[in-house]
Amino acid sequence: MTWKLTKKEAPPFRITNFEECAKAGNPVMESYPRQCRHGDKTFTENIGNELEKRDLVRLSTPRPNQVIQNPLTIKGEARGFWFFEASFPVILTDWDGRIIAQSIATANGEWMTSEFVPFEATLTFTLDKDAYSNRGTLILRKDNPSGLSEHDDALEIPVIFAEVAACTQEARLCPDGSYVSRTGPNCEFASCSSAGISCQKDSDCPSTQYICEELQGVGTACPSTDPSCVSTHTIIKGGCKLKEGNQCRVDLDCASGDLCNKNICTSPIGKQCTGPSDKSCPTDFECVQGCGSPVGYPGEPPPPYFCQLKGYIRTCPICLAKNTLIDTPQGAIPVQEIQKWTPIWTVNQSGERVPGIVIKTSKTPVPRGHKMAELVLDDGRALLVSPGHPTIDERTAGDLVESDIYNGARVVSAQLIPYDGGYTYDLLVSGGTGFYFANGILLDSTLR
Repeated sequence: MTWKLTKKEAPPFRITNFEECAKAGNPVMESYPRQCRHGDKTFTENIGNELEKRDLVRLSTPRPNQVIQNPLTIKGEARGFWFFEASFPVILTDWDGRIIAQSIATANGEWMTSEFVPFEATLTFTLDKDAYSNRGTLILRKDNPSGLSEHDDALEIPVIFAEVAACTQEARLCPDGSYVSRTGPNCEFASCSSAGISCQKDSDCPSTQYICEELQGVGTACPSTDPSCVSTHTIIKGGCKLKEGNQCRVDLDCASGDLCNKNICTSPIGKQCTGPSDKSCPTDFECVQGCGSPVGYPGEPPPPYFCQLKGYIRTCPICLAKNTLIDTPQGAIPVQEIQKWTPIWTVNQSGERVPGIVIKTSKTPVPRGHKMAELVLDDGRALLVSPGHPTIDERTAGDLVESDIYNGARVVSAQLIPYDGGYTYDLLVSGGTGFYFANGILLDSTLR
């Protein structure tokens, strides 16, 4: 008896960790540890127990998940309660936990102190030629007889060996009938999707399922007063993206604006509908109210309703919750009371707190059912802000998740909650950054 593998029998691609998520082309948030978002799931990069050990050991090189080569130089700072303890062991293990190298880290300079002291060690290792994984663990066994740390005394971080064993010659059948082999530092299967292939026109893509989405282009525009002029446009650099209705694995496979919903490229915003009780929307969609104008005006009609993909959060240009306190030289003032030309605290490009002037304000109507990001930091600061509001590090408030570091503190809670305040508010500040303090948390502005 023989078996024939058909397309329907191809196992679905599953993302189970940070590495697989990043390799699939999903967005990676530059938090620490880094995080990768796939659909409604977020995967955190494994950095060992480094964050737990920063009260005892600070490692400068190698960093977690860094590629290492022979000889490996290890540098950092460490301390004890009464003094550094002049030396401590350093161990390197392979994927199976077998020790492949060990050495002693020694203090560089004075060590009879309770302050952090620089240390250095060098390791020379040999990786088993039959090793099936290029990953290992660096272990620094810093003694702590004083009980300074509440955790186990060994700092452990993952590392990647530059010497990689050859990948096995297996192949995976893709939904379009093609095959991909194992590749990369972890010998993972290559992506099945052709999305992202470089192109300059649609015909450069594998099939009519794709469009060539422009990344860079040139052309000429014609003035309305010259009917003889012919506009031109040429794509210099583009990427193949799947059209709506085609099979996908991740959002980045699809053309701009579409999402990969149940492995099909889908536009998250559909036809207009009449309100929450309207049941005419397709399966997986619901009738929700759209966004108001960026800057509200007296007598503005309520935003219309549209069929929207369930779970999709539309990034509207809506901002701070009512009664958010803004730092000014005259004290904290509720955001809805801030007016144009109000003196306000901002920061310059060196990060120094300096005075500025409000040069623009906005008051935006909130659609029914709008949810706000409730952020709580470990130093007690908290804020209610729209998920799409920009942060000072080129993220949005909705990108922040628990354990992220933001504005000098750790996020201890980040969740979406309903908001029925009617309006949200924002302001634009003079100066080199445009940043301002909302409930003591530094933010960027949506206004320009």
